[in-house]
Formats: sequence, C-alpha cells, structure tokens
Amino acid sequence: MRRTYIMPLLILTSSVMLMSCKKKQDDTDLSGIHTTAQAQKETMAAATSAPVEVTTAAETTKAAQEAETGSDGALANVSADIETFQDSSAGSVSIQYPVVSNLSDPQTQKAVNELLFNNATAIAGFVTKEGPGTIDITCKVISVDRSRLTAVYKGTAQAQGSAYPTNVFYTNTVDLKQVKSLGFNDYSDAYTMAGYLMSDDVEFYQAAPELTQALLNHRASMSVEQYTQIFDQADFPLSSQEGASFPESFSYTHEGVLYFSIPVPHALGDYAIVTFNIDGK
Repeated sequence: MRRTYIMPLLILTSSVMLMSCKKKQDDTDLSGIHTTAQAQKETMAAATSAPVEVTTAAETTKAAQEAETGSDGALANVSADIETFQDSSAGSVSIQYPVVSNLSDPQTQKAVNELLFNNATAIAGFVTKEGPGTIDITCKVISVDRSRLTAVYKGTAQAQGSAYPTNVFYTNTVDLKQVKSLGFNDYSDAYTMAGYLMSDDVEFYQAAPELTQALLNHRASMSVEQYTQIFDQADFPLSSQEGASFPESFSYTHEGVLYFSIPVPHALGDYAIVTFNIDGK
C-alpha cells in the first residue's frame, strides 16, 4: 500500500556530487565555480547560383524517418558509448562521459553530446579551483532511448590541501528531444521526499544493517526543512547564483524506482542513496 508523507507526491516525467554533510567538518571544499557550456556557432553554407530545390514538410519527415532506420528499414537504436576526458594540466583528472549516436537530427545530437560532456566534467571546476586536484570518475549509462538518457557517475575527488579523497556520486538525466537536464522535481517534489526520508519507512540502497543504523542516527541530526532545501537544489542544471556550490544531492529513476542521494559524514561514505517506489507497489 502506497503511503503519502507530508504532501501528496507529485510524479512528473523522469548526481558529482561531493557529499559534504551540512553539520560535518570536512577538509574538502569544492564550492564556488561553475562550468558552463561554450556557445557553438554553425557556419552557414555559402549561397550558390543553382536553382533552389523546395522540400515539402512530408519530404522532410520522410528524410528524418529514413535517417533513423537501417538498410533493412528497421528503426536504428539510439546508443551511447563511454569516452574519457583527461586533463593533466589541472592535476590528475579522469572523467568518463557518454556520447550519444543515431539520433535523427545531427544538430540535436551535437547539442545533446555537448550537454552531457559539460555536465559530466563540471565537477573539475569545483575540485581544481584552488589548484591542481585529483579526480577519478567512471560513468554508467543506466538507460537510453529516443526520448531520454540516464547516466550515473561514481568515483573519488581530492582538492588541493584536502587530507583525503571524497567519495563522489552524481547523475544526469537528459531529455534528448528538448536537450535539457531533468532533475529531482521532475520526478517528485522535495518536501514530500524529505518527509519520506525522515519517516520510519525510509529505505537505503544496498546498506548493511549496521550502516543503516548509523545513517538513521545521522538523519536524526537533520530536519525536513534542511533536506527540502538540499533536494530543491539537487541535480543539473547547476545553479547560476554567485558562489553556489556543487549540488549535495542527485537523483534518477529506473524501472519505477526513484533513487536519490543525501550527504553524510565521510566516516559513513560521504553519500548514501535512498530509494522510493514511485509506482506505489
């Protein structure tokens, strides 16, 4: 039986995080820098004196459909390969990211891949803002189709002067048709999930009993209001506010389950993942 916490759950259409707990003392400070995508300009083809060929809307649709199909007429599958961004000038930076292929519109595909790359590598600006740092992030594509791609990033990051590496978790869900990132409030609402997190029904993903109890003990030091604020600032796109930090929470959905992370002390792993069955089963 589905339960409702605090407010009715709003289900809409579908994080690295550096998990520094609001109340812990951590050596790593990765806030303050934002990575933005550079504007891309397409070169217009020079006009020629050749007669202009008029293409009807029906012909344009047909061409797009043909671009999506293989030689046998079957719909070509959208795919995502994993590539690696490396930068030795900023220390030791290695970040995997997905590259989409087989979208029908080349310009849309280019824009999608730029968005995926910029989001995947945005953490580098936060880690290396005070000097060379160390980043090692792997990427796993959870799902991809013609409408949406969901990628999960995990690894470690250590800023200059930090005593130890921080465990990193972040996600990116991209609407491939609208070329935009989807976030926490596209799947649920922050206040409801904060209430669920503070309830007796909360479930932590892949947490052993001892760790679960430690997470519950830590949770007792937080409030619904604090978690609501964290979730309101979760996911991509990054905040444009001056001095804003990398999000403390990231989320995604898969097979009817909402997964979202919370910041915890380094001794507990830097982040924990909470699960919520959005289908209410």
